[in-house]
Amino acid sequence: MSATSASVRADFHLTEELNKTVVQSLVSSFGLDFLLFEDKKGGEVATVHNVRKHHNGESDIYVAEQVKQEYENRGAYKPAKLDADGNQVFNSKGKAVKVDRYHADSGYKSRGAVDKTLQQEGQLYDAYRGQNMAQNDNRQLDHIISSNEVHNDAGRVLAGLDGVELANQGSNFQSTHSYINNLKSAHSMDAFLGDVLPRTLESKKARIKTNQDKLVAMPESTPQQRHEKRKLEDSIAKDKGHVEVLESIDADKMREADKQARQQYDGQINAKYYTSSKFLKSTGYESAKSGLKMGMRQALGMILAEVWFELKEHIPSLYKDSQGNFTLERFLDRLKTMAVDIWTRIKARFKDILTEFKDGAIGGVLSSLTTTVMNIFFTTQKLIGKLIREMWTSLVSAAKMVFFNPSKLSAGDLAREVTRILSTGVAVAMGVILNQHLATVMTFPLGSELAAFLSAIATGLMTLGITYFLDHSEVMQKVWNFLNQFKSEARRTLEYFQKVNVELDRYLVELAALEFNLAPQEMAQFTDSLVAVNSEYEKGLILTQEIKKRDIELPFEAGNLDSTRSWLKSLC
Repeated sequence: MSATSASVRADFHLTEELNKTVVQSLVSSFGLDFLLFEDKKGGEVATVHNVRKHHNGESDIYVAEQVKQEYENRGAYKPAKLDADGNQVFNSKGKAVKVDRYHADSGYKSRGAVDKTLQQEGQLYDAYRGQNMAQNDNRQLDHIISSNEVHNDAGRVLAGLDGVELANQGSNFQSTHSYINNLKSAHSMDAFLGDVLPRTLESKKARIKTNQDKLVAMPESTPQQRHEKRKLEDSIAKDKGHVEVLESIDADKMREADKQARQQYDGQINAKYYTSSKFLKSTGYESAKSGLKMGMRQALGMILAEVWFELKEHIPSLYKDSQGNFTLERFLDRLKTMAVDIWTRIKARFKDILTEFKDGAIGGVLSSLTTTVMNIFFTTQKLIGKLIREMWTSLVSAAKMVFFNPSKLSAGDLAREVTRILSTGVAVAMGVILNQHLATVMTFPLGSELAAFLSAIATGLMTLGITYFLDHSEVMQKVWNFLNQFKSEARRTLEYFQKVNVELDRYLVELAALEFNLAPQEMAQFTDSLVAVNSEYEKGLILTQEIKKRDIELPFEAGNLDSTRSWLKSLC
């Protein structure tokens, strides 16, 4: 193999490697993980997206009890009116008087007054219908996002924003025909356009047709009959007017108005919540907790694996002793020896255990942050949270290998190790998916334990298969060897001077073997001369004079720097 060839593991033993990999998987990913982590749909940190979906019916999304309590304490949409003594006020019919805070707000009233003036001037634009409102149109001011929706929005409550203030801002107002506003009521724009509007139009048109047919057959002989006929005609005219108003709606413009209002509304909520100490503290706490748990999982996993490997070596001896002349003293000595060997083995791996804890902690923190960020935009499933955690562990190790290269590997060997780490992460992720599937199938007693064992076996086999392929495949060896040819300038310079140093050492050995015929007095004088001078230049002059004096033959011209460099280059 050439100097640039990738090294191949010659000590690859399938049974031993499988045992190590499976044990490591059992005590970490499929063992301690279920004890230390409880993956939840939507993650641990509350996000605006998740609390909205939770309160809209997806109760399996995790929301902390404190967040639920905050929502329960949001107050009524129309609270009861209280007198000066704090007693509830009732009207003449004995009904409790309610306070409509949203429509009694000064911002709502002032906007209504402005729009009234614009309508009288013929300049009030109705974005719902894409036209200016007529002066005789029955106008009402609509909350584009209904005030009821704003009040009961879990995202608004989570951010701690005032519903009245949010609902009654300019971006959420639109004056339109009163019938449109009343029909839209507390419905969302999608519900209104997709369901309420077409259903109402169909109902109105059907009623007009029925009433028209009825009108034709109505008698009008008596005043009462004529009165009933006029009432029906008025009802038909009113329904036709409603149909005309509803058919004048421009659905695209209504959706655009809703889109712009929601962008402003959601932007305020997101900016408030995601920059708040409430969110940052929760995120920091959950990230630190996840990092600590992940670090503990990795470190404890390595310790338990080492304990098992040592036990596996001692258990046969213990069993053999129990078959012969068993004595308690000998048994206790065996246990003592086993405990000492276990401790010695763990101490030898102490540095590796600390490294594993540190890498696991970093991976845990990053996985928690990643899950939180993802839940801002969509809800992550339990399985996704676990996959993210497992992949970040591999990514941290790979990143450390790439950026620091602690073993000073060449390009090909570095690429192989990084690929091995990432592939192992993929194998673990596939094992997690398999375990999730098996756990749903194996619902019998000890089924979850068996699922974990089978998943660990599958993970071990995948990991070993990938490792063997990367280390022994002829194709991959060609890839690694090809990459090893690409060396950095610093690496080339280092290798050049390493070769130069080897040649200089060899030459000095040859020089040391020569007989210079120097008298002890001359040697002492020559040594004193070298010690007396301080600069390399002066030492070079003394050495040059001595070489000429002794008529020593050199492969380069003494005192000539270019000649010396040329000779050094010829050695490589």
